Amino acid sequence: MDVCDHYGELHGNARAVLQSILDNTKFYQQLTASHNYLLDYERLRLAISHRPESSVADHAMVEYQRALLALTKGQYRYAYSGLRLFFELMLSVVHFSAHEIDLHLWLKDSKDINWGSLKAPDTGVLSAGFIKAFSPALSENAKQYSAIAEQVYRECSEYVHGNAHTHRSLPNDISLDEVAFLEWHQKAASIRMVVVFVFAARYMSGLDSESSDKVEPVFVDVLGHIAAIQGHYAAA
Repeated sequence: MDVCDHYGELHGNARAVLQSILDNTKFYQQLTASHNYLLDYERLRLAISHRPESSVADHAMVEYQRALLALTKGQYRYAYSGLRLFFELMLSVVHFSAHEIDLHLWLKDSKDINWGSLKAPDTGVLSAGFIKAFSPALSENAKQYSAIAEQVYRECSEYVHGNAHTHRSLPNDISLDEVAFLEWHQKAASIRMVVVFVFAARYMSGLDSESSDKVEPVFVDVLGHIAAIQGHYAAA
């Protein structure tokens, strides 16, 4: 088989994966829900568009869209890897908001984004101390969302690092894998919860009324069960 035929066949297989997703009501609904999370992330980005770290959210959203694209092509390892990168970038937005020097160093390729720093138990963006500095009422929820973040990041990392079970479970050809497909969406939903919580903890109390209105539907939808969120918007 020559090069053109080889890659033409691979692209044909990828198109077949997408068609299988679109033909299955459950899969199509999952894809639509995960795609629509981009609308939530755009609301978050717009609310802080005046801040320098908002540009990192732009990069994050591109990676999320590429991860979804990989998923629709049956490229599961790369879909999970892209989802992890999106997660790192979105948490870095909040980290950079409190450490602007790190943002400038990162933009100059003089500092890396580091998961250990983002998740540091005493100083990371999900630590009770960090959240208490900006939103004391949400600090009691830090442990819960930190645990979710740790688990989902670790699970995505297994695909990045090529853990043995990922080679056994993922198909060697380009085809639809129901388990890998549905689990990706579960992880995307968990990541959305954590990202929205961190953004609310960091920015909610400092937003002007216009920006607050932009993110209210997102914060209430994801975090409306938390008394501090209810109280904030009831008082607004």
